Amino acid sequence: MQSTGNGSRRTIQLALLVSLVLAGSCAVVEPPPGGPIDLTPPDLALMVPDSGAVAVGELKTIRLTFSEKMDRTSAVSWLFFFPDQRIRQTKWHGATEAEVILEYPLPPDTVIIVEVAAGMRDAHKVKSRQSRRFPISTGVSIPEGAISGVLIMADSAVTNGVVELYDVPPDTLEYFEQSLLRRTSTDETGAYRFEWLPVPGGPWLVRAFADPDNNLRPGDKDAQRLVPDTLSLTVDSPTASAGVTTLYAWNTPGRILVGPFETPVHGEKVMAWTMVMAEEDTGWVPAPEDGTTNPIFELDPEGGGVIGQVKAGHNRIVFFVDVDGDSTFSAIPDTLLAFVPDSLRTTPPDTVEVHQWFLEPWLMVEDVEVDPGMDTEFEIPAIAHSITPWTPPEPEPAVADSLAETGLDKDGIAPSDSLSVPEEDE
Repeated sequence: MQSTGNGSRRTIQLALLVSLVLAGSCAVVEPPPGGPIDLTPPDLALMVPDSGAVAVGELKTIRLTFSEKMDRTSAVSWLFFFPDQRIRQTKWHGATEAEVILEYPLPPDTVIIVEVAAGMRDAHKVKSRQSRRFPISTGVSIPEGAISGVLIMADSAVTNGVVELYDVPPDTLEYFEQSLLRRTSTDETGAYRFEWLPVPGGPWLVRAFADPDNNLRPGDKDAQRLVPDTLSLTVDSPTASAGVTTLYAWNTPGRILVGPFETPVHGEKVMAWTMVMAEEDTGWVPAPEDGTTNPIFELDPEGGGVIGQVKAGHNRIVFFVDVDGDSTFSAIPDTLLAFVPDSLRTTPPDTVEVHQWFLEPWLMVEDVEVDPGMDTEFEIPAIAHSITPWTPPEPEPAVADSLAETGLDKDGIAPSDSLSVPEEDE
């Protein structure tokens, strides 16, 4: 019985070995372990319809063929359209061809930009390095309008920049609450170019940001800003330049440029400082400020002035009249404020000299937004007599030295006269 069992096991093992050999002869030959590592990023080899195609009709399917086997994911994560089109389904034919089926046909008489985003991966998880964009049109032509520019940061080209195009919004909307019209990227020189824009077209806003994580979205700490001017194209000028735009790190201080303002009636110099407003801001309680945490800047009624070192974000500005000339926001006696109304004064007894204390006249303005590294223009409202009574804090009572009062030393023992002669016992 034992020998029969051994023979059966040998027969099974031989059969398995033959099966493995036969299977191996039909298998796809792959590079052996330890062979060359795939470092070549994938690229788009073919698109149907082709870039620049016109009169494509009620198209609902886009086919894309890649240069190598891909990580077969849904096109929702790597294919974008401008104007936006909803993707219904992605069918992969093998590992190199993706058939993208749209929910609805492309709109008539419209130029559509097809964007294959950077970051999509091949079968070996190697990511593509840059986004590519192609125009197709359901109309009879593709317009030739263009906007170009350059991004720099700290005197170097922004090679990972993304630039977006928006309509100028109505007063009831922020620009980013609208649909994104177009998107493009910078090259190794920091240059970018929007192509295939309508002529005439605009006005448009342009937002630029650095995209170090290559996700086509600005993070909270990514350098970003709006290009200062709106841009338009006309028949006589079908191209426009946005010039050189400098991006600043998210924590770069900005400045507030204060315009000329009316001289306070009391004539003393006007000073100001800023405080960044937190997300859950609890407000500002007027109190003397020594300026050591927030620098204080002097302003000139005739020429205005500059408030520097302003943190990016929403700020409050406190302006005050420096009545006592010490360059800080102070509490001063009423003898220096002749214009304090009698209703706020304390009438002391005839035999006692009493001063009421007031904060220097001040004005506070909230929610002034400053972008990183940028200048923000500001006009001061009239500085009224903002008179705020101030009660100086009571001085802390002196702490009595309890050991000194009791005559005990630090260990609670009465000091002895080491020179005295001890009394003898009777």
